[in-house]
Amino acid sequence: MLRDASEVVTMHTLSSASVPERVMEAVRSFWNMSTEPNATLSDEASRETLETWVEELLPSHGFHASAFLYTDLELASWIEFSLVGAWFSSIRQAKDTPWVFLAHDLNTVAAVSEQEYRYEFFVAHVA
Repeated sequence: MLRDASEVVTMHTLSSASVPERVMEAVRSFWNMSTEPNATLSDEASRETLETWVEELLPSHGFHASAFLYTDLELASWIEFSLVGAWFSSIRQAKDTPWVFLAHDLNTVAAVSEQEYRYEFFVAHVA
């Protein structure tokens, strides 16, 4: 995974124990069927449109310079990456949906998942 996103991934990681429980509570709430996404995009959108959509949504919700990506890896549950250039293209090559992002200050979590007919974007401020 690191190799596929080497252009944007730093070597800074967080273990699950380092992340407040309220972050994972928010992520679990995103997957609740009654939770409405903050934004949606048709799954017929081009790859470039999807990448631009995500790269514009995160900064508009307080993600700046760098953030963490949830990896499902036990030793490095969260991997830091830089929000520079076409960063989401690298993330997409490294990890399949859903993509869960944590702001560097650990106070905002966001997720993008592919659902039937659309991509869904969720965000929660957990401070």
